[in-house]
Amino acid sequence: MRGEMKRLVNVRCRIALLGFGTVGSAVARRLTSGPSPFQLTHILDRRAACKRDSLTAADVIWTTRIEEVLESDADVVVELIGGVEPAADWIRAALLAGKSVVTANKQVMARHGAALLTLAARQGRQLRFEAAVGGAMPIVRTIGDGLAGDRISRIDAILNGTTNAVLSRLEATHCSIDDALADARSRGLAEADPSADLDGDDAAAKLAILCALAFGLRVEPAQIDVQSTANITALDLARARAAGGTIRQIAHADYDYATSTLTAWVAPVTVPLDSIFAGTTGPRNAALVTAEHSGETVVAGTGAGGNATAVAIISDINAIARDRSAIVPAPILSTDFELAPSHFEPAWSSLSLAEAV
Repeated sequence: MRGEMKRLVNVRCRIALLGFGTVGSAVARRLTSGPSPFQLTHILDRRAACKRDSLTAADVIWTTRIEEVLESDADVVVELIGGVEPAADWIRAALLAGKSVVTANKQVMARHGAALLTLAARQGRQLRFEAAVGGAMPIVRTIGDGLAGDRISRIDAILNGTTNAVLSRLEATHCSIDDALADARSRGLAEADPSADLDGDDAAAKLAILCALAFGLRVEPAQIDVQSTANITALDLARARAAGGTIRQIAHADYDYATSTLTAWVAPVTVPLDSIFAGTTGPRNAALVTAEHSGETVVAGTGAGGNATAVAIISDINAIARDRSAIVPAPILSTDFELAPSHFEPAWSSLSLAEAV
């Protein structure tokens, strides 16, 4: 019996967690609550000393040193510290140390994803990033796997759950944007500094990742035109509704294969009330993907909050654990395309999404 138990323990997938913030703590709780094929072995956090009491699992090693994680027997490293550096370096180091990686870091994947995926393939390890784009909305798998047999030409999406929650609150209560942000923060849906969300930088990074998956293009987030949602008011939303629509922060990309021309932008635009986007409220995301043979595919899910993001992260861990020896081919991305100028009007102009492109 002891031998059987030992073999069972040996096949468990060991997880090291980098970061114990809103998302990291949600992942840790999921991994340590009840029977699981996963064993959380390490948590790295710069404030490990004052956070360790918030998790009841006594066998987890807390550390402030990345070297301790890299030298450990962890099979998968989950990166949740945010920012480009040192996150990119730590992901690279984990792959070189023979560990697979799961990340929710859209900035790293938008800027360094191709190189890191190439390294993962060379090391015989996996790098998965579903949580980097849509939270619990499985857009990465939908485009990367589900529609891999088609030729995608267009993506329209709500990719920032924080901004969508703020706009929904404005619309429902006619409050100020500051009050809507305060409500989002109280529910764990917004950071202390929401500028990356409202200004469109967060969605632009996610859209760059989707352009790589859908069109095979290496697009820098800075190449995507962004217009801020920070100045939208309850009055703007009322005007949009009077014109038969509502306002949403939309990320749009379409690619003309004949001319190798990409149009990509993120902006608050007025969408028709009967559209999938108008019906997407609160911290939810939604995407409408248009392809040559399958037509329109809709995918939706919660896009902000620790628990929703933890769903995507643990799904990626599951995918790795099912076949730890699987090698995911690195993408071959082209920079041989023209970037078309964006043409859209302010959100309160009663512009429909169809007219915006």
